[in-house]
Amino acid sequence: MSISSVVPVGQPLPGASFRQAIGRFFRGYVAFSGRASRSEFWWAMLFTFLVSLVAQIPFWAVWAAFMTQVIATATSTGSGMGTSIDPLTFALSGGMLGTIGIMLVVSLALALPTYAVMWRRLQDASFHGAFALLSLIGASIVPLVMCVFPSNPAGIRFDPAYRAQMAAHGHGQHAAYSSPAYGPPAYSSPAYGPPTYGPPTDGPVSGT
Repeated sequence: MSISSVVPVGQPLPGASFRQAIGRFFRGYVAFSGRASRSEFWWAMLFTFLVSLVAQIPFWAVWAAFMTQVIATATSTGSGMGTSIDPLTFALSGGMLGTIGIMLVVSLALALPTYAVMWRRLQDASFHGAFALLSLIGASIVPLVMCVFPSNPAGIRFDPAYRAQMAAHGHGQHAAYSSPAYGPPAYSSPAYGPPTYGPPTDGPVSGT
């Protein structure tokens, strides 16, 4: 049994390999609670970068062919060979739209798990995961820098199990506060009476 299968998603896995990080990246597709180690996060970021790069290759290939055909068509038109749209140019323009659609689908598919792992990574560094939303307003560098910070033990407060334990402990405090240990001593106890002078009253009194 691998370590990544023993440590559930939401608990940090220090020193995660690329394969482990990607597996946890997809298993934690919508897991915004808990924490993620730095290795989990940065391997996931490398994976999303590579996937996005591969998805762009068809677009740039079609774009280069499209521009080449446009230039060739413009040159032919300038020589008096007609002004109709070349069928190949039309097909390439449709291909560009298709590749743009592919990139959009890939981006949407990766967006949610990317935000989820960033959210968990920030909480592992003891920041609130909501800082990940700064990327939506053009400040994506801020959460990325925050994700560089090492794990902070205080981040345990974001773990669901820890919160459940604290909630249970909080409910149990009502009984604890009503116990004699938390209340003042009874008025009949020696703490509230005057100090006793002389010998003990429960023993024999010597010499009168």
